Amino acid sequence: MRKSKVILDFIKFIDAVKAEFYLNVIAKLTGNVYFLVPDVPLADAVLVVNKMQAAIIAAEDGGYTAKSRLNDVILEADLIFTRLAHYVDRLANGDETKILSSGFHESKQPVLYNKPALAVLDGDHLGSVKLVGKQDPRGRACIWQMFKGAQLPENAIWITIATTTSATYVHEGLESAQYYFFRMAIVTPDGTTEFCDPVRKLVI
Repeated sequence: MRKSKVILDFIKFIDAVKAEFYLNVIAKLTGNVYFLVPDVPLADAVLVVNKMQAAIIAAEDGGYTAKSRLNDVILEADLIFTRLAHYVDRLANGDETKILSSGFHESKQPVLYNKPALAVLDGDHLGSVKLVGKQDPRGRACIWQMFKGAQLPENAIWITIATTTSATYVHEGLESAQYYFFRMAIVTPDGTTEFCDPVRKLVI
């Protein structure tokens, strides 16, 4: 039987929609008998959403300072609700009803029949990620690269963080509450492939 998992689709929501989604999660978690002691106090979640709504309004004039402030607040909110999502996922243990009662969205696992070229998962420790690449039967090695930032500029300078013989790699020592992009290429007998599409990850 496939278990349901909390999905982090809210990370990609536009700012106003994200704020409404976060408010709904707070409302659904308040007094929820399945989730009585969240890893993040709901008072903290309320505070950050209030800050987010105020920052959205302040950024409407297009000022650089206001937009920068909004980006900082959204990052803070994303981290808090990512931690709440992991909490819900852990306690729900695959129960679809419990997940939906939290306000988060769920997806049954496995959700992808065609494995993505690269998946970036939370590591076992703070500041770590697990990179899982698609296996290539002709692959001899994998080259892993990273870029730190919430947005990926066209002239991004990628840092090679490892070359492995396995299509799985755990990278540690990252800064918590920061966005990173990751990509990989495969070394084959015919040469090195193009790097896959970058995958953005909020590190916790």
